[in-house]
Amino acid sequence: MSQNLIDVDLAGMPAPHPMDVKGTDFPLVVAGNGEPILFVHGAWADHRIWCGLWKPISRHAKFLAYTQRHFGNWNWPDEKPYARRIHTEDLINLLEVLEYPVHLAGWSYAGGILLRAAATSPNKVLSLNIFEPSYECEPPTEKGPLKEAREVAWKGLEPAYALAEDGDLKAGMRSGLEAVYSMSSGGFFDLHPDFQKVHLDNCHTMLPDLHAEQAKPLSAKEFAQITCPTLIMLGENSLDQYRLMAEHTGASIDTAKLQVVDGVSHGAPVTRPDLLAEAITQFVLNIPTGTIGD
Repeated sequence: MSQNLIDVDLAGMPAPHPMDVKGTDFPLVVAGNGEPILFVHGAWADHRIWCGLWKPISRHAKFLAYTQRHFGNWNWPDEKPYARRIHTEDLINLLEVLEYPVHLAGWSYAGGILLRAAATSPNKVLSLNIFEPSYECEPPTEKGPLKEAREVAWKGLEPAYALAEDGDLKAGMRSGLEAVYSMSSGGFFDLHPDFQKVHLDNCHTMLPDLHAEQAKPLSAKEFAQITCPTLIMLGENSLDQYRLMAEHTGASIDTAKLQVVDGVSHGAPVTRPDLLAEAITQFVLNIPTGTIGD
């Protein structure tokens, strides 16, 4: 499907309002009514990355999305470092501030954040819906297929970070996305202009992401504390590192369902948001296939 046939509407997306979470304002978008589904973006993005999902989701449920600390163009305080533990702490605190439990949906970098939040605050999480969780699910010293797959993926990302460290953040962002989305050189410009804008607006997060402290792998005990219905999605054409992490996550949670999304890679939320919207609404709301746009 051509991207010009996908209903992407950044301009029409409701403006976020500030939500006070322990003294820090987080931008939060709310649209629609019904079962609340809170969307958490991955790296190099912000809440606007869901501009292809907010309309189909909000037709059937209450769509919520916030921008994580350090991302987007928000006026963030600078007292906390860019770190997965900080972003996880923020989500746990945000869930406590909300007056109701939610279904959590996320992608990539957000995967480990959602998993740990669900293990920490199970009473606040109705279900998990994660497309290709990317997180530290094994000790850094452990050898095996995932470590090898990470090394292969890193070789594709090295030129992007070299550009960023040389001061060309936009070129680094374009190169990095082409690597993780399994696109050929120049493929960034084939993305919908709205998604190009969101990613380029977040090029300032590339180097903090690169130099962030090592995150702590999730333990077997934490996985055992995740008892809500869980949907783990992976792209048919994604890099091995994303496939292996999705399979590991699915195998670690008793309630997990693993679902392959045909014809997509790691960039599915921007290349085929319609497919993710359909998968999530089917899982959360049991809406029949083909009716998500109704």
